[in-house]
Amino acid sequence: MFATILAIALMSIIEGWKDEMVESIISNTTGHLQIQDVLYHDESSIDHALEYEEEVKQTVAKYGDDIKYTVPRIEGFCLGAKDIGTRGVFLTGILPEKENRMNDLSSRLIKGEMFSADDNYAVIAEGVATQLELSTGDTLVLIGQGFQGMTAAGKYKVGGILEFPLPEQNNTMVYLPLKEAQYFFAAPDRLNRLIMMMEDEREADRLAQQMQNDLDDDWYTVKTWEQLMPDKVAAFEARDAQVKVFVWVLYIVAGFGILGTVITMMHERLREFGILLSIGLKRTQLAIICMLETIFISFIGVITGVVVGFPVIYRLHKNPIPITDDDLKEAIIDFGLEPVFSFSAEPGIFIYQAVTIFLIAIIVGLYPVQKVFRLEMTDSASN
Repeated sequence: MFATILAIALMSIIEGWKDEMVESIISNTTGHLQIQDVLYHDESSIDHALEYEEEVKQTVAKYGDDIKYTVPRIEGFCLGAKDIGTRGVFLTGILPEKENRMNDLSSRLIKGEMFSADDNYAVIAEGVATQLELSTGDTLVLIGQGFQGMTAAGKYKVGGILEFPLPEQNNTMVYLPLKEAQYFFAAPDRLNRLIMMMEDEREADRLAQQMQNDLDDDWYTVKTWEQLMPDKVAAFEARDAQVKVFVWVLYIVAGFGILGTVITMMHERLREFGILLSIGLKRTQLAIICMLETIFISFIGVITGVVVGFPVIYRLHKNPIPITDDDLKEAIIDFGLEPVFSFSAEPGIFIYQAVTIFLIAIIVGLYPVQKVFRLEMTDSASN
């Protein structure tokens, strides 16, 4: 029972961390799927912004039952300035209502207000505001390169200030309404990427393939978040390999713990076994009895472990444990994650761990079986 609870708790927190990281990537960066210009992934330039035309719109509408909503973005690096102060910024044109559905962007406002789709003022990150000594109501000058070599320049009032946990975002992000950003980059009706959030993320690969078949391969490509973030996928695979080693160490420890219990029980019952054999019970029958006892006890222990562990894990899943250590908390925030111990309550965790521990217990249960066949009557009598 305790082996099952421990295994479930370990895998729950490991999968909880992984789910949290994947959710952070999907909600803050890539979405589940993206439609891009065919050249954009290899060279992320505004010159390779896709034209958001009817072919794309019709393809997205065709799979409306699978797609929860879309998030259009146009973005690029440029120079932000106030007076004589300048710094590089990452300008992103967005539809605020779409971004709020994806990553709750407006909740990061610490001053001012978020623009609407028809406004023409900017919302900037707190680091940009600090370094350029900007506040709400001040004017931010932006200079960069627009579509196909056009000069991009504009002056925008700062209407709001956002605070991000990641320093990279907090020191570079500037947001404009989508139409205004398209005008700034001289790229009307163009997007760097059209992000799609799905109803069921498990269908992402299938949907990407179907949408790619409907679009012109010479102009558009559909990519999943795994294809967009291969380094993250590789990191997850390396982590999973490390976790498997750690988990098997746990299984070995659990197996020896169960074996110790079985050996103790076996030695306590040697006299009982000797009496049963002396009155005519066959060794095969006694071995079957021992095996059935092991199966029943293991089954009850595993089921009890799941029953006891599920409400605890589910409560921790709904109410993650806050991290109080300042150094660890800061390190977690730097990854863009909430500083808490997250737990996963996926049914597969409980089933897999229960079955694994049960099989280990059954393997250990072979010990009393072979002990029965090797038992000497004189040994059992002396015990």
